[in-house]
Amino acid sequence: MQQSFLILFMMLNFLMNSQQNTNLAFSKSYSFEYEAQYNKAISALTDTHTDSYQINLRLGWLHYLNKDYIKSEQAYKKAISSEPNSIEARFGLVLPLSAAGNWNNVLANYLEIVKLDPNNSIANYRIAGIYFARKDYANAISYLKKVLKLYPFDYDSNLLFGKILLQQTKNTEAKKYFIKALEYNPQSEEAISALKKL
Repeated sequence: MQQSFLILFMMLNFLMNSQQNTNLAFSKSYSFEYEAQYNKAISALTDTHTDSYQINLRLGWLHYLNKDYIKSEQAYKKAISSEPNSIEARFGLVLPLSAAGNWNNVLANYLEIVKLDPNNSIANYRIAGIYFARKDYANAISYLKKVLKLYPFDYDSNLLFGKILLQQTKNTEAKKYFIKALEYNPQSEEAISALKKL
């Protein structure tokens, strides 16, 4: 009985020390990041030899800041692998993919986010933006409508919807969205310029 208690005590002590070391590593990492010493911020975490979701999530961010997009992508993918429903890690993964100009994977990643969270306004808006850039207006509209249903007065979404309708020469409809965008931001040069074109 006494031996079992001793083993349990040693295990708890080990776990507490391990957690304290991880907390200290995060603290050091944030301090180094604040000083833009990204290699040291990364080392502070990798020296713990712990492979957790939160460490991989943070490493993804730090490698991104360090412009090592391959390692950033790998770290974010490891985080997603350990927490498959994580939306924050998928948003993180977008950073190195975008920086590398890998727009097909960026789009695929956003589509994964809306599978997990169909009403995610950020992902829906960005999907619409990618489809707009590709001149795939039908898909852009379908994702943008989801945002406007929840945020009818959102400046960016109204402006983008107006641009899409303008490209489709639906000027009367486009005008309504540009006016709404201008009501939100009366100083918007983009909305003012778009209205002048109509």
